[in-house]
Amino acid sequence: MKVYSVISCEARNSQRLLNKFLEKNIPLKKIKIDGDILRFCVEDKYLSKSVEIVAKSGVDHTVESRGGKHLLAQMALRYVSLAVTAIAVIVCLVLAKGVCFGVDIVCDDTDITSKISEILDVNYIRPYVLKKNIDTKSLSEQLSKDIEEVGFANCYFDGGTLKIEVKKVHIIDEEEEYSKLTADRDCIITRVLVYSGTAVVKTGDVVKKGDVLIEGYIDTNPESEDNERLIVPADGVVYGETAYVKNIMISDKAVMNVRTGESWKTTDVYVFGKLIGKQKMPDYEQYQMVQEEKIFGSVIPIKAVTRTYYKTQSVEIELDEAQIEEQISLACIEMWQEIPNQSKLLNNYTYKKKVDNLHIIDIYYIIEEIVSIGE
Repeated sequence: MKVYSVISCEARNSQRLLNKFLEKNIPLKKIKIDGDILRFCVEDKYLSKSVEIVAKSGVDHTVESRGGKHLLAQMALRYVSLAVTAIAVIVCLVLAKGVCFGVDIVCDDTDITSKISEILDVNYIRPYVLKKNIDTKSLSEQLSKDIEEVGFANCYFDGGTLKIEVKKVHIIDEEEEYSKLTADRDCIITRVLVYSGTAVVKTGDVVKKGDVLIEGYIDTNPESEDNERLIVPADGVVYGETAYVKNIMISDKAVMNVRTGESWKTTDVYVFGKLIGKQKMPDYEQYQMVQEEKIFGSVIPIKAVTRTYYKTQSVEIELDEAQIEEQISLACIEMWQEIPNQSKLLNNYTYKKKVDNLHIIDIYYIIEEIVSIGE
């Protein structure tokens, strides 16, 4: 069985480095080129020779994974460490059975938690104390009795952890006399629809996030002989004018890969998915590849893969006005998708400014949207 190792290296001219392997008749597998990073697989028997070729080329390289004896040794070491760990865990579980390793106080009130901690300190209840020295029933009764805010306490062991769960005495909070609707963002008020309550703003008012827009009030129920209070809640919908702003920068020039007109074609034959012969690569630093596949035969599947490599080069082009406008339009579409669906477009502006070789564009969408709504 063949075992492979993975090598990655930084090579600006990846093809030149690959050609050196072809010259030495060293087959490579799973070749991947990502920018200046070249990754490939090589059989273990060629590993030292491959590392020597890469080192002589003067590029940084890393052996990402190893196969063969190295892999076997690593696996053996891993299983030995797992066995040692398992034995250690079993020993710890046996020893931990009768020891309290931690205390978990389940309470979201910091004052109550602090009082519980003080009682635990007085009773010498802390981590690494034997479980038999902790009376969970007596501790539950003491916490319920000594802390006024605690209505019920439940203490028990969960493995090696002492769990303390408490329920506070239920106190009914005084309800708010009347409700309020507030602005959820800065805006200019455009419409106020009041269903109940009293509007405290009008069209044209400038408000900030959190300002009250509609508030309820307390009235006397005219149908009650005892002057019973009638609470009128705040309810309605308030619309405001808001602004969405997007800033983009576009350069005068862009780098594109274009074909030079030179191309190179090769055909590889695969039988049962295995390549017959050696795969040939063009001596191009940059290229675009188009691949065509044809399958022949039914009993013995034969696949012919024809690859055409088109040589390319990087060319710097100047963007014309139409291309710049196209990018602005795409930015406007992207920005519109971020605006709430129920909004109404009031106006939009686009400001352009050119600094050196950059176009700085500010896009403004002025919309009307809901800034507060009742339940």
